[in-house]
Amino acid sequence: MRAFVYQILPDYASPSDLDPGFLVLDNRATERPDWYEYWPIRRFLRGEPLDEQAWYGFLSPRFRQKTNLDARAVHAFLAEAGASIDVALFSPSIHNTAHFWNVFEHGGHEHPGLEAVAADLLARIGRPTDLDRFVSDSRNTVNSNFFVAKPRFWRAWLEITERLYAIAEDAADPLGERLRATVPYRGRRDVQMKVFVLERMASWLLWREPGFATLARDPFAAGARVYKLPVALICDALKIAYATQGRAQYRTVFRMVAGLRRLANAGIRIGAFCGSRRVAAPLRSLAAPWHTGGEQGGGHGAADEERPA
Repeated sequence: MRAFVYQILPDYASPSDLDPGFLVLDNRATERPDWYEYWPIRRFLRGEPLDEQAWYGFLSPRFRQKTNLDARAVHAFLAEAGASIDVALFSPSIHNTAHFWNVFEHGGHEHPGLEAVAADLLARIGRPTDLDRFVSDSRNTVNSNFFVAKPRFWRAWLEITERLYAIAEDAADPLGERLRATVPYRGRRDVQMKVFVLERMASWLLWREPGFATLARDPFAAGARVYKLPVALICDALKIAYATQGRAQYRTVFRMVAGLRRLANAGIRIGAFCGSRRVAAPLRSLAAPWHTGGEQGGGHGAADEERPA
């Protein structure tokens, strides 16, 4: 099965900065820098014929830095995924989002107002969603557009994102104005809300359309702050349990554990600092996938922080 995995070349980088095992998607012209990486992805999907059986991906220049994966590892994972898989997930260290109920809740925490904008957008495009019902877990979470997919998923994704694009480009549309508003991001305010809403559409689509089969490459592989992983894994397991069984107790305990995460993380750090074998050994085990290339995550038949894309 063929795989066309591109690495986007921005104006601040040179071809030598990219992994030679990936194809290059040149975005040095940067006609619309306000759309970040959506602009070259959109241009490609609207202008190029796609092989229905092939994989397509569009990764940022920081992919290796964020995942510790090179092109060879990506292509090997895709080769093993099988024809039944529609979307391969390479989201790195999702412990930053695991303790939020979904990616929109996490977005609202980082960029106040995002949840309301996203809910209004989904209602406007005819896909109204009670975001309280949307559960993001390791089976459907996409960070930084780090996913590779078959054309049928890309078409569904492009249909949604084009609606967002049209609204955001309409100067007379009040919702478009809200999408164009700049939001806090890493101590500055120069990125528009639309970028962070758009980045979450792949996760939402995987949850909304359960016909897309996914396979995640170890989403908890982390090169730093490994002490956060135990609580993140517990939170993720509780969300999966709730999503598959619907028992309210799982959600209740998730909220409790997520609310105590700072206290729990501090205890784990202290245990590691003091050399507790009950803490240090498990943390070494949790750190291993980052250095050994990770483990293949759990695939399933249907799909029940970030930087601007």
